[in-house]
Amino acid sequence: MAFTVAQILNIARVSLYLAANDVSKGVLYGIRKIPTSPRIIYMEYKSLEWMYNLDPTNSSLTQVANYVYSICRGYNLAAQGVTGGGGSISPINPNVSLPAPIEFVVDASTSFMTEGETSVLIPSYIGYNIMFSRNNIIQTQIDTAGSYFTWNRVTGLFTVAGAAQLDELFSINAI
Repeated sequence: MAFTVAQILNIARVSLYLAANDVSKGVLYGIRKIPTSPRIIYMEYKSLEWMYNLDPTNSSLTQVANYVYSICRGYNLAAQGVTGGGGSISPINPNVSLPAPIEFVVDASTSFMTEGETSVLIPSYIGYNIMFSRNNIIQTQIDTAGSYFTWNRVTGLFTVAGAAQLDELFSINAI
């Protein structure tokens, strides 16, 4: 697989730390074969990085980058995994979307929760956690100064401590 100079710089940067870690383990587990590997990788990596930053179109960069990659020897494959070149993970449910947020201003008769109400069922949010803000202040499920909420993700029962007041702004979001 051919790498770009920028990719090799990332691989060398991580390989440097992996090599230094490997050498430091040598104190406990015996002497490593080449204890100067981190220094060698560092010098060559910094030289490549300097030239790349100075002139990314320099014709010799590819050859130097390939050399830097080669001196990273056993660390370059592990470094690819750290930098994101080692594969990908598919999302668990890529087609699932969250229910729409419920945002409203409390009124006396037509809002999602009317003035004086303290609880409501939200069946479309069952199975989700929620985030709730009251007048643009994020609320918690811990009693802090008498303003908090409770949520039962199994039954869909949402309860606020402190009844809904006229003209309050509520925002309930599934997360």
